[in-house]
Order: sequence, then structure tokens, then C-alpha cells
Amino acid sequence: MLAGGLSAIILRGRKLTVVKYKVETHKIRGRIRLALLTDLHSHSHGEGQETLVNAIKKHNPDLVLMAGDIADHIIPHDNTKTLLWKLSDSDYPCFYASGNHEYKGGEIRLIKRFFRELGVNVLEGECKIAQKGQNSVNICGVDDAVIGAKRFKQQLRRCYWQADKNLFTILLAHRPEKVEIYKQLKFDLILTGHAHGGQVIIPRFINGIYAIHQGLFPKYAGGLYSVGDGKMVVSRGLSKSTRGLPRLFNPPELVIIDVYGV
Repeated sequence: MLAGGLSAIILRGRKLTVVKYKVETHKIRGRIRLALLTDLHSHSHGEGQETLVNAIKKHNPDLVLMAGDIADHIIPHDNTKTLLWKLSDSDYPCFYASGNHEYKGGEIRLIKRFFRELGVNVLEGECKIAQKGQNSVNICGVDDAVIGAKRFKQQLRRCYWQADKNLFTILLAHRPEKVEIYKQLKFDLILTGHAHGGQVIIPRFINGIYAIHQGLFPKYAGGLYSVGDGKMVVSRGLSKSTRGLPRLFNPPELVIIDVYGV
């Protein structure tokens, strides 16, 4: 009975959920809806990524933003390519910044190339302006900190100086634990992943047990956090497990963020 109950919990924990956040700003009019994808690690959500793609379509975002580890260094890239192909077919503007696992296998150039070929804007310490209706927003992104502290900081500073300060500015950066560096540069919204939700959650008591580079009881396991004058969203990610270790009470998530003008 105990083993059966644990199996049921693990299976439920592999089911995709949708988590929503609301952010307010004086820099836009009306609303912009963002879909945040992180830490897919080339896992699948339904045949042909149907479950994930349908969830994205249902919420009809203005922009799809990917904050690293969409591809993996061990699992083949087929599921990632299927997702990107389906998104390009749906005509969503997509933006991507790399994660650490995309560097681990030495295939980062290949990965970035097929992202670009499938219509994704790959950000490497730069900003691009996305126009949605009457609103323009800065979408900035940096490579994962595995590139080295010096290059990582250089990319962040380049984003800061490129961004039009009059526009709402979003930073895609894989690691939430670098928050003190992000805070210095005053981005309006920082989108991250990497922590995998702290792997195990104890509902109503503990938001996460362990996250790499944060250790036990990570401060930034998943959720919406205040960062200086801005906000940071940490996605729990889309992977169904971490190197074979199940996620308990911590299902993979698609994050939807509504940015409202005030």
C-alpha cells in the first residue's frame, strides 16, 4: 500500500501544471502576457509535445521566453526540436538564453544554431525590442554563468547599457542565486529557472528541500520575489525528474506572467 501510494504521488508529480503570476508597471499600457519555459531538459509532455504546446496555446501569450536548459547534454534533442518547431508553426515570438546543461556536452553552438533555425531569438548578452500592440519591451538575455564570472558580468552590463530605460525591461538569466548581481542593474523583471523547485516540496511548510548552487532549503526555489525595485520569477521548470530522482509535490510547470500597466 505504501509503495503504491508513493508511486501515485510520483506519477501525479509528473503532470504538467500552469502557474500564474501578476506584475504591475507604469511602463506599459494594458497587459502583456508572457509564457516562461525553463529546464525542459529535452523531456516530453505528450506525443509531439502536444500537452505543453496546447497549454501554451490555451493561454495565448504575447511572447514565449526561455530561460535555459531547454535542451540537455545527455538526453537527445528530439523533444526540444519538436517543441521549437511547434512554437514556430504557431507564430509566437520566442526568445532564449542558455542554461548550464546546454554547455555541458560541448554542443552549445549546435544547440544555438538549431534554435535560430527554428525561429528563436538567441540572446547572448544583448537586448532586443519586442513590439506588441501599443507596447514596446526590452527582452535581454545572458548566457549561463558557466561561461565564467568575467564574461557573465560583461554580458549583464552590456544588457544594461543596451536597454532603453524608458521601456519595461525583462532579463532572461538561468540562475536565480545570482540575484545580488541582477539587483545592481535594476531590471524590471528577471526570469530564471535552474533550481527545479527545490526537488521536493512539503506543502504549506517547505518551498523546496535542495537546489544546486543554493544547497538545502533554497531561498529561490520557485515563485515570485521582489528584487530591489523589480521582480524575479523563478520557474520550477518543465523536467519530470532530475537525473532519475523524482520530484515530489513539485510538478513540472509552465509559467504564465501577466504584466499590467498601472
